[in-house]
Amino acid sequence: MRELLSEEFYKLIHKKGTWYTPIILFMAMLAVGFMARHSPDAQWYITAAFAGTEWAIIIMIVVCATTISMEYEYGTIKHLVIEDKGKVRIFLSKFSIIILYDAYLHLLAFGFTLPIKWLMYGGKYSFSANYEYGQSLMSNLINECLIDFLGSIVIIGAALLLSCAAKSAAVAIASGITVIFIGQGVSMMLLRNVGRSIPLLRWNPFNMLNMPNEWSNPAYYENTLLTIKQLMIGNIGYSILFILAAFLMFERKRI
Repeated sequence: MRELLSEEFYKLIHKKGTWYTPIILFMAMLAVGFMARHSPDAQWYITAAFAGTEWAIIIMIVVCATTISMEYEYGTIKHLVIEDKGKVRIFLSKFSIIILYDAYLHLLAFGFTLPIKWLMYGGKYSFSANYEYGQSLMSNLINECLIDFLGSIVIIGAALLLSCAAKSAAVAIASGITVIFIGQGVSMMLLRNVGRSIPLLRWNPFNMLNMPNEWSNPAYYENTLLTIKQLMIGNIGYSILFILAAFLMFERKRI
């Protein structure tokens, strides 16, 4: 297992995109910071890491899509299987590296928030100032990053499932971004119209993606119709379901 983890780590750090990602993430967050420079919701943008965690999710969809589908597209999966490393260990090693990379991106988003906040607002809006939930601005930022990291696991599971089903990395990336973001919009539309009359709709997987939004803005409950605790339970449940489904598809996929 250690050898497989080393191989996956080696593959990740030797991708050109891995080295460009921090620059892209920082520039995207900086752009959001400039647009929100005079916004009355400046503190919300700070605790939301200037949308850095959302950009991290898009990056993770791409990483998930390429990690598995490209192995089949270029036939390198044959090398791993021939060495009798077992598909269970292969999948677990890939999943482990993906989760670690996800944590790394969220740490970057947190770290980049500090200088961007200073560039945009200087000493205004102290991190020690009281904000939501009776906590400081810094505590809210940390909690937001942690909540978003937890919420991103269900997206990783769904992206891995789509990656195992797709025939190429390009298809996996396109379908992942389309299904997840359009699905979230469709879910919100349905909940606004019939969510209260059909309670089961509240538990659709796309609604779970709204957990970070509701954490940063409690009034978002009117859109999700679920409490933070219920959204957490849903995220954990769907994460397990999608990851297991992705593994079963990966195990049965023809080489």
